[in-house]
Amino acid sequence: MADTDDYAALGARHGYGESERYRRILEFLMSPRQARIAVSCPLPPAEIAAQEGLSLETVNADLEELFKKGVLFPRNFETREYLRFARTVMQLHDATESLDGLDDLYTEAEKKQLWLLWWDFVNNEWDADRMPEIAAAKSPPMRIIPAWKAIKDIPGVLPSESMKVIIEEAPLISVVSCSCRKRQESMGTPCRLSHDMNCIQFSRAAEYTRGRGHGRMLSKDEALQLIEETEDHGLVHQWPNVSILGTNTLCSCCDDCCVFLLPMSEAKIPWTVWYAKSRFEATNDLETCDGCQDCIERCQFDALTMERVSGQKKLKAIVNAENCMGCGVCVLVCEPQSLKMAIVRPPEHIPHPSRHPVEAHSHAG
Repeated sequence: MADTDDYAALGARHGYGESERYRRILEFLMSPRQARIAVSCPLPPAEIAAQEGLSLETVNADLEELFKKGVLFPRNFETREYLRFARTVMQLHDATESLDGLDDLYTEAEKKQLWLLWWDFVNNEWDADRMPEIAAAKSPPMRIIPAWKAIKDIPGVLPSESMKVIIEEAPLISVVSCSCRKRQESMGTPCRLSHDMNCIQFSRAAEYTRGRGHGRMLSKDEALQLIEETEDHGLVHQWPNVSILGTNTLCSCCDDCCVFLLPMSEAKIPWTVWYAKSRFEATNDLETCDGCQDCIERCQFDALTMERVSGQKKLKAIVNAENCMGCGVCVLVCEPQSLKMAIVRPPEHIPHPSRHPVEAHSHAG
């Protein structure tokens, strides 16, 4: 492709300048004129207008549309100053597919078309490129946070593993639609575990929600209620693997559609390569266990099996400690309450920020 090809130039910034699938996404998101404008960012609008021979009104209208579409990200979400193209594929993926509240941008048919374009790229190119990098991770950048409802009565819970404390400390909270679930729904296979409005944003990411107008702002009570709902649905909380109370995005995920869990499962990459276990582990009182098997269906990490136990007539749920990631969602469906969470790792299990880089994706710039 020619050097003057603006779509190829933008794709090249993400390592996909030669990808036809990525190009189709960019062509859907931007007209040729808007692609030229995006290449010129972060020049001020007046300079772009002069450079392209366009009116300032036209340039500002295109910049605003590209901001609303999740293509351009400003330094300030209210004033829109210093707009620039998405830094990574992940940022473009998350923002452009999260469209709740932005019904004026696309028809329902157009939304589905966009999600299908992303599905094609993710499943046929991006996953294949990312999985070797993930498999080679030197230490897990992410950590499983246990379900709040499963640990809230246990002494010794640390602030950075308590969703209640994390929410109480957050200066601003919002919720947006989950891009992974939207993409999966476009194929006619909705996530079996949850609805799509449960991607919780904090701080700067919540500022982005407010400025862009997608999703909705949450009070602390509403956020905790939503957290508990996602736990009831069986979703697993993911957090940077450091002892911090703040990051941009809380992902509550499943192996049906998660941009990490699903391809990792298909590639048979061990969970602990990318995710540190929580400090907790599920334990089962075999005398109380009634063998209902509800926990088996709930576990996403193959950490529970039904086995014959000496002296017992019914099969019992046995916890495989090696596989258990300490997410706690199995505990929430155990009616006899034989399954409980126990702290099995010291506080030092969670790295201090100075000893571990924080890596997390978010919609925000």
